[in-house]
Amino acid sequence: MRSPLRSAIDAKDNRTEAFDQAGLIERRKRLRFPFELRVSFRTLGQSYPVAGKGWVLNISSNGVLVAYQHEVSAGTPVELNIDWPTRLDGRLPLHLVAVGTVVRSELFSFAVGLERYYFRIAGRTDLPTDESYGASGQQKAATA
Repeated sequence: MRSPLRSAIDAKDNRTEAFDQAGLIERRKRLRFPFELRVSFRTLGQSYPVAGKGWVLNISSNGVLVAYQHEVSAGTPVELNIDWPTRLDGRLPLHLVAVGTVVRSELFSFAVGLERYYFRIAGRTDLPTDESYGASGQQKAATA
């Protein structure tokens, strides 16, 4: 007899059924998990940066599918900030920060191939450091 957990995992892995019906071959190497998570993103390294908000439709360890109201060109490097559904220690909201390249773009969605990702406490832009710097960028002298 199968465990309920195993049945739930099998139910989500419908890749072959969907593509067998369409006559296409599934090329993804990782299982994608359906989600509906808020995401904000920005393009990286362009003279005309684009930023926006959308929804994560599905995610794997290699990629993310984002629903967005405009097209984002394939080959564009992006940073995604995904509102993660669980909290650290049940209290602190988290963002999954992911950096990658748009590998496919459609009218109302784009797919990002991930290069790296990490979790960050939501609302924090920088990690605290032991050193303090003044407005000029010079390190302040320690006071005793």
